[in-house]
Amino acid sequence: MVIPLRILFAFWPGSLAAWRHGDLRSLVIAILFGMLLSLGWTATMIWPMWLSYYRIVFLWSVASAGAVISVLYNAASGLLAAPRRGPGCPDATLTRAQSLYLQSNYYEAEQSLASYCRAGAMDAEAALLMAGILRRTGRYSQALALLDEVSLLDGGLPWGEEIEREKKLCRQKKIRSQADSA
Repeated sequence: MVIPLRILFAFWPGSLAAWRHGDLRSLVIAILFGMLLSLGWTATMIWPMWLSYYRIVFLWSVASAGAVISVLYNAASGLLAAPRRGPGCPDATLTRAQSLYLQSNYYEAEQSLASYCRAGAMDAEAALLMAGILRRTGRYSQALALLDEVSLLDGGLPWGEEIEREKKLCRQKKIRSQADSA
């Protein structure tokens, strides 16, 4: 039986919340717990005479209690459950937006894709089409920022070449528009 990695990380206080939500407080807790474990390991294995026996037992008791409390907290807060995938952009909506884009109805296409291009619930295909819309409407900086976000997504990996091509087009158009306005 394979134990999912998230269950193993549940024993490390702060690690799941820091990883999943980018919570700074949880990251600090995880770092402090790591320092506690390092101190306990060093006091037990390398310099056993450094701390008294009772202090070492107390140190490991605190670390064990922290791990147990962490598992209970992660289970109660739902962090042990598998992460839910966002629903993504439905095919019908994406097809409609592509049709509107090809008809040069950029405003309508942008409105239909806007809810699927938010940070945290971003669909890679919808965001890539949105970047094209932003480029066509002259919002090059927004398009480049959106493409940077898409390139960081796991769903954006298959679209790497298209993302780079779109970035190149945005940069070229941005340079041309700045040269024309000067």
